[in-house]
Amino acid sequence: MEARAVTLYRPFFALRPPPQVARQIDHFARTLDPAADHILTAHQHVTIGITTDAPVYPYELVKALRRAAAGICAAPFDLMLDRLSIGGRSAALRPSGAISGLSALRQEVDRAMRAAGALPRPGWTFSPHQTLFYRHSRPEQRTISGFGWRVEELALICSHVGQTRHEVIGRWPLIGDRQYRLL
Repeated sequence: MEARAVTLYRPFFALRPPPQVARQIDHFARTLDPAADHILTAHQHVTIGITTDAPVYPYELVKALRRAAAGICAAPFDLMLDRLSIGGRSAALRPSGAISGLSALRQEVDRAMRAAGALPRPGWTFSPHQTLFYRHSRPEQRTISGFGWRVEELALICSHVGQTRHEVIGRWPLIGDRQYRLL
């Protein structure tokens, strides 16, 4: 009998590029290394907050995170990923400087996660980036012309680790201090 791979469930808050930008990023990544293990276009994101992995679907945590996310107040902002960062095992796009709107949203997400009783993933620290692909290579950093978009939405996603599946649990518009509504 063959052993079944264990699926873990990883809820996280993220910013997702619009489809056209995601396709442009995918094309760029494939020109860098066509043979690498690329991130699916539909899975591209910048993680804002991430919880611990769960061995069973975390229904109660997901409900608590949805309730807490409804109270997040943040204004839309422009995000520009204009640095290519290749490390020992992956390549990613990063902003070349601090983005006040991103920092403000990150603080709101952190507050919401604490209110939901969500433990952050052990060892995780916020370092804004969008992973392009995985490969082992020599580290490299360089400025690129970049990929940008107006961030107008926050998403709560649950990664079904090991199944290449991202379940969008909720999406909230960034509308400043006005009341949110779930999309």
